[in-house]
Amino acid sequence: MVNGPVNKSEKIRPGKPERKTLEEKGTRELEKILDRVFSEYIRLRDADKNGYCRCITCGKWYHWKNIHCGHFISRAVKSVRFDERNAAGQCLYCNSYNQGRHHVYREKLVGIYGMEEVESLEQKARLGGCYDAYQLRELIAGYRPKVKALKKEKCL
Repeated sequence: MVNGPVNKSEKIRPGKPERKTLEEKGTRELEKILDRVFSEYIRLRDADKNGYCRCITCGKWYHWKNIHCGHFISRAVKSVRFDERNAAGQCLYCNSYNQGRHHVYREKLVGIYGMEEVESLEQKARLGGCYDAYQLRELIAGYRPKVKALKKEKCL
C-alpha cells in the first residue's frame, strides 16, 4: 500500500481552506465576528471627527483604534452583550486593570441615558437570555454597514 502521492507530479499541496459563509458558522464563531464588528462600531460611534474617543470613565482621549469597547455589565451576560447602551469607549487601564471602574461607568451612563434607562439595562441583564445564530447573523449584517458609514463620515 502506498501512502501519499505515487509520483512527484501528484504532490498534494496544501492550500487555503475554504472560508465558511455566515450561514455555515456556529454561534461561537458568529459571536466572535460580532464582537469585533460591534466593538469597532462602538469605538467609531464614540469617536470625534478626528478619530479620537474619550474614555467613559477617566476622560482621557485615545485614537479609536487604541481604545477598548468597555462594557458596563460584563460581556459574559449574553442578554446585554450587544446592547449599545451597555458599551462605550474605555481605555485599557480603566477597562482591564481597574475592572471597568463600574461605579464611575454607571454614573456616566446615568448622565447619558438617565436613571430609568440604566435600570432598564440592569433589569434586562437580570432576566438573562442569549442570541441564537439567526439573531447574531442579523446583528452582523446590521453593524457592518454602520461601521462602513461611520468610517466614511469621519474620513477614517
